[in-house]
Amino acid sequence: MSIVRAIRRELAWWLGGFARLLRRHPAGLLGFVGVALLYRALGVDMAPVWGALAVLLGLAFWCRVSPASFRRLIGEPMRRRRVVRRVRQQWPSLMDSCGLVVTDRVTGSSRRTFPALGRPRWDRHGDLTALVGLVNGQTVADFEAVADRLRTAVDARGLRVVPNERRTGCRLVWSFTDSLAGLVDFVGPNPIAAGCSIDSVLIGRAESGDPFLLDLRVSTLTVGVAGAGKASVMWNVILGQAPNIRSGLVEYHGADLKGSMELTMGAALFTRLARTSAEAAVMLEETAAACDARAARLAGVTRLHQPTRTDPMVIVLIDELAVLVAYETDRELLKRVDAALRRILAVGRAVGYYVFAFVQDPRKETIGMRHMFPQKVSLRLDEAAEVDMVLGEGARRRGAEAHHISRSTPGVGFAVNETGEVERFRAAYVTDALIRLIASTHPAPRQVPIVVPEPPEKPQRASRSRSRGQEDAA
Repeated sequence: MSIVRAIRRELAWWLGGFARLLRRHPAGLLGFVGVALLYRALGVDMAPVWGALAVLLGLAFWCRVSPASFRRLIGEPMRRRRVVRRVRQQWPSLMDSCGLVVTDRVTGSSRRTFPALGRPRWDRHGDLTALVGLVNGQTVADFEAVADRLRTAVDARGLRVVPNERRTGCRLVWSFTDSLAGLVDFVGPNPIAAGCSIDSVLIGRAESGDPFLLDLRVSTLTVGVAGAGKASVMWNVILGQAPNIRSGLVEYHGADLKGSMELTMGAALFTRLARTSAEAAVMLEETAAACDARAARLAGVTRLHQPTRTDPMVIVLIDELAVLVAYETDRELLKRVDAALRRILAVGRAVGYYVFAFVQDPRKETIGMRHMFPQKVSLRLDEAAEVDMVLGEGARRRGAEAHHISRSTPGVGFAVNETGEVERFRAAYVTDALIRLIASTHPAPRQVPIVVPEPPEKPQRASRSRSRGQEDAA
């Protein structure tokens, strides 16, 4: 029975391959059959026909026996040539259908001009890139607006419109495979090193294949729905600075407001760790006061704080910011947290105090100080409008389609770099065992408890009614 199944599987593969060949190259295949029949009718030597057939069968056997090598050496180069040919052939009609053809009316005649397409080239990451020359009257925004049409025209997975520095031209980058489909392994700093870079931290891998670094010396808001991978970004931000935590150059003040289930696992890495809203309010107020004191001390001395062991950089890390600034029922506590957090965000950057906050809902009704975070990261979101809320207006036109991220790829997200270019990345996966290991080998040199003062006792109100004994005495 197994032999019969194997024979059926082989027949299915060969017949399916012949059907695909006929569908993709009907003219060439019919031409070959026609030439063979013509040779036979004219009585010409059939050796060239049999030779060509042997070559085709040899390629087919190669594909069957070693599909990976065949795909790398034959299939992929042929596919790339086919895609380039399609782009070149369809470019004029594609520009017309996208409304990017400009009509000049000179002396009563109409002349249609479409943007020039540079020579398409494949880069080392498997993306097809081509420079585009804009026609007078066009802007990069015109191409950003029709990016999805340009993508589907060549059956690409994604398309990025990369403008030049002056936004007077752009480069189109079509991607056909997802380099971030698989998990990204955590690559932390050297565990025995005395320190590491204090300006940025390695989060994972960018779509280009390069390491994805996140600027550490700027307050950052990371937004993503439940299960989007916020914990992966969070722990990479923490563990990536483990040597500096152990040496005392960097201090982390954490607020674990989702039942104390996240940051508590690596509590030894934190100088201060709040587990309730009341503790978080006290920690933020004391941090804001220390931030103001450092600013007063450095006034007239320097405009940018340089971390030392006696004067470290402080990162306030808040897991689920909305619990503090939107969902808290104590109005007085809400006001205290809002005032302290805004103070740190406004003053902290110059004196070495930064806030890394993580939240699910990016709306202003939830996060009123959203605009005070200079750096924003978007993981998977539910709605298209939320992408522009997080990454800024026009982010979707530049390729940041965070609302289309698959649920099967947690940790995939988008960030806008300093040049305004959208960068797609995937945060490295961090296991519980790794968190416990690094927390045990790189503990913070000091841990300061958070003391929540007892609420003042309410004065007892004197009873207005006299006792029965007093009434009798009167």
